Amino acid sequence: MALMPLRVNGELVSDSVLAREAESVRQRLESVAEVQRSEWGLDRDGIRARAIRWARENVIEQTLLRQAALAEPSAVDRATVDERFGMAVKRAGGAEKLAEAGVDESALREDLERQIKVERFVAKLTGRVKAPRMKELARNYRANKDRFKSEELVRASHIVKHVDRQVSAEEAKAAAREIHASLGRGESFETIADTRSDCPGQGGDLGYFPRGKMVKEFEDVAFGLPVGGISGVFRTVFGFHIVKVTDRKAAGVRPFAEVRDRIARELTEERRTKVLEQFLDSIRERATIDTVESAQA
Repeated sequence: MALMPLRVNGELVSDSVLAREAESVRQRLESVAEVQRSEWGLDRDGIRARAIRWARENVIEQTLLRQAALAEPSAVDRATVDERFGMAVKRAGGAEKLAEAGVDESALREDLERQIKVERFVAKLTGRVKAPRMKELARNYRANKDRFKSEELVRASHIVKHVDRQVSAEEAKAAAREIHASLGRGESFETIADTRSDCPGQGGDLGYFPRGKMVKEFEDVAFGLPVGGISGVFRTVFGFHIVKVTDRKAAGVRPFAEVRDRIARELTEERRTKVLEQFLDSIRERATIDTVESAQA
């Protein structure tokens, strides 16, 4: 399937625009797990063909949406464009970098103004979507509990003495044992983690983590301790450690109160997407879309 230029309501969409979108879609399809691609029946040629089809649809919808947004009479104030332009300059590493890249300031400002108009148009279009009611959230939670399963989690803090070119294994181990003795005398784990560990900060807190997140020697010790328990000195590839477990969460389904806001965001976004799709379907029915021979473009 070749990439041919299009005219959408008389506006020319070049094959280069379609090619960029097709490459973006192709990369996303390539990133999908091989098992999933196999289930879809997609080999390399199939991925390319689908990328071209989807790119054509994406570009048509993007063009129609932009045309609808630009038809709105409301203008974008200069201060808003200036702010967005400043952000673009910062991302580029400065105005000189933009100039070196051949970016025309006027053209960029016009493009940013169009982007803002599209964003505002979409926000206005989808802004009337009602937030899901509590009973809808609860119903979604009950129907999709498998999505909210959580692994066993441990929250731990650590003290480490690294082994490297400057510090031998014997020296690091001796330092860790000395620290462990200090803990045995009642000194604060968190204070020592901040002042004598080779990885200081936040009292050594590593937050919550599941199995498989840390190196095996570390997680074997952490998951084997009770809450409040402090390990002995042990070694990993990073050096010698002491671990304190501060909390743990058993595997299971996360409670509704914990995931309620996430469900609300997802349902709201689904409704906004549906409203936008319905709008695009309606304007596409009235649109004139033609394929253009390259020589005529």
